[in-house]
Amino acid sequence: MMNVFLVDDEIAIRENLRNSFPWDEKGYQLVGEAPDGEMALQMIRDLNPEILLTDIRMPFMDGLALCREVRRIMPWISIIILSGYDDFSYAKEAISLGVQEYLLKPVTAQELERALGKIRDKRLEEQRLREHMADLRGRVVSGNAFVKDKLLASLFTEEGERYEDELLLAQMRELGVNLTAGYYSVIDIAFDGASEMRINTRAALNALAEHSGGTVYVCGSPKGARALVLGDNEQDVEERAYSFAASAIRLPELSGHELLLLCIGRPVNDFYAVRQSMKSARHLRHLVMAETHSPRRIIGEGEVESRTKPVSERDLSPIYERLQYANAEQVEPILMEYASALEPSLAQGYLRIAALISAQKIVQDAGGVPETVLGREIMEDVLHCEMETGFEHMLDIIRRAIVYRDNAGYGYRESPVDQGRAYLSTHFTDPNLMLSDVSDAVHMSQSHFSTVFAQETGITFTQYLTGLRMGKAKELLEATELRSSQIALESGYNDAHYFSYLFKKNTGMTPSEWRKAKKACK
Repeated sequence: MMNVFLVDDEIAIRENLRNSFPWDEKGYQLVGEAPDGEMALQMIRDLNPEILLTDIRMPFMDGLALCREVRRIMPWISIIILSGYDDFSYAKEAISLGVQEYLLKPVTAQELERALGKIRDKRLEEQRLREHMADLRGRVVSGNAFVKDKLLASLFTEEGERYEDELLLAQMRELGVNLTAGYYSVIDIAFDGASEMRINTRAALNALAEHSGGTVYVCGSPKGARALVLGDNEQDVEERAYSFAASAIRLPELSGHELLLLCIGRPVNDFYAVRQSMKSARHLRHLVMAETHSPRRIIGEGEVESRTKPVSERDLSPIYERLQYANAEQVEPILMEYASALEPSLAQGYLRIAALISAQKIVQDAGGVPETVLGREIMEDVLHCEMETGFEHMLDIIRRAIVYRDNAGYGYRESPVDQGRAYLSTHFTDPNLMLSDVSDAVHMSQSHFSTVFAQETGITFTQYLTGLRMGKAKELLEATELRSSQIALESGYNDAHYFSYLFKKNTGMTPSEWRKAKKACK
């Protein structure tokens, strides 16, 4: 089953392609879609599809700009262009970007199947060749490949003289490999398994690197493999390193390894300092392997100690997310903001329950027992006190929970992921919010933040953002009489049709069906 991602700003075209093509029957899975290139890029980082199907003319970031960015950070993704413009200049630029297929709208199911089939056949042929090379142990197939591997491996020795590295650069150039770049980073890839399994894994990693356009090179190592990543600047090399690691970890050949660590070394701006990056990557591997409980598999500097409790996309409550990152002084403005947004007749009852649940979760996440920390009587008062004193009781119980959290040493805004979640808790309703906004706020590259976020929370950045927005929509559907189009805007969506599609995809019901079901339960 090959994963396909669809990008087109016209919802009618997306719906037609989504519903009219027999994806599962033909061996494909439509894993996601977006209405513009900017939104698509952050989702592509999360979903890592094999094939990108994109329109050319779109707002914010058009299809060709999207293709250029995908080619830069994830060049192994195959691309099919959709266009309503029979313009040779578009086709010419698309070809220069390595686009495999170019289809004119309206696209028929037969044309789409033919284009997808060509890409699938090519990828399957590459996989068969890779397996064949692995069977022959790689050496018989290509002497040059064997020499490149050995030369690159010599770069990762403990020590080396400058003249030896200069000689290595010259020898690699003779073999058609230019290792000159502005920045470098080493990925130490550790995996276990039998000899044949390890050979197949190295072959798969080599194949992925071959699709990088000369930005990633892989060689074997005693513990698994190592990758040398080349970039124009520090952020560029970090983007490429984390994108390669995120794609590598999903290779079928790596799925069977019980031990699998991809440790990303410190970026360096001198080829003769590559060993320093290698040493920092290896140091990370030793640290993480000593932590047998660690579930994360892609590790960079500064990430070994951080831990975030896994979250569920469907359980995300925006009011809890706001409150769990708040300090005691911020509680009242947050509750006042919610109270003013809800219908007066519904606000008190809804907020009381939301405040009580949030206080309990804050205490539980800090390792405490809600009844002990908050007091059973106070918890009862929140639900049953007089209307006039209800707001004060809500403030009191949330503040008690936050004081306990801070005293227990579970204060937030410490790790980049916690900082990112805190940023999202106050900005998620902005329809123009992008992954780049959040990664900039925590001073990380987009691929780095996206990878760390998914590993620490258990869900992708896109799933988390969607979960917050769907949670907000549920709150408004339950506690207001706002129309669906207005709720879409309040939740962070400019396109009401797209909002309705996502809501039904996430809940199994339309917004109106959800509201009706909630009213029936009361």
